[in-house]
Amino acid sequence: MSKTGTRETQPIIGTRMRELRKARGLTLKQLAAETGLSIGYLSQLERQDADPSIRALNVIGKALGVGINWFFPGPEEEDSPEAGLVVRAGRRRSLRFASGLRDELLSPSLAGQLEMVLTSFEPGAGSGEELYSHKGEEAGYVAEGQLEVTVEGETFLLRQGDTIQFSSDRPHRYHNPGPGRTVLVWAVTPPHY
Repeated sequence: MSKTGTRETQPIIGTRMRELRKARGLTLKQLAAETGLSIGYLSQLERQDADPSIRALNVIGKALGVGINWFFPGPEEEDSPEAGLVVRAGRRRSLRFASGLRDELLSPSLAGQLEMVLTSFEPGAGSGEELYSHKGEEAGYVAEGQLEVTVEGETFLLRQGDTIQFSSDRPHRYHNPGPGRTVLVWAVTPPHY
């Protein structure tokens, strides 16, 4: 556990990526060709010597036939009335990205129709320079700081207390223009992770 009590799950990404790649009968060279990522970078991810970008996890997931949610570990087995209903603050599943972004899964399961994620952005952190899209709909609430969101070429600066909602199939990207940290609560349907 980290100092905040949140379980760090980063090591699971490399292990799951390597296992699935091998199960699919792909070499690193073949995966690199399918994703447009370098063999060295993919190897670093598998060895857990690098943190992935959001874009990298998306293209790796697509190439391996899984959604990005596959990289999150499953909830711990519990024999409790809370299992599948409650996520305690100190038991959130999380992913840290190379860009300075951290996602914490607020939903107890990815099996339903809705996903909630708490995202923390260090100054300058974001989803990357390229616009991307996926099926579904998403909405975000800025709990702290500010966030610049671009949807189909229109850019919006959101400040603490502001919200945004759009169809996820519209090309979009987002980043924290700084100077401080940004915290955002996302609601996404269907679950994207």
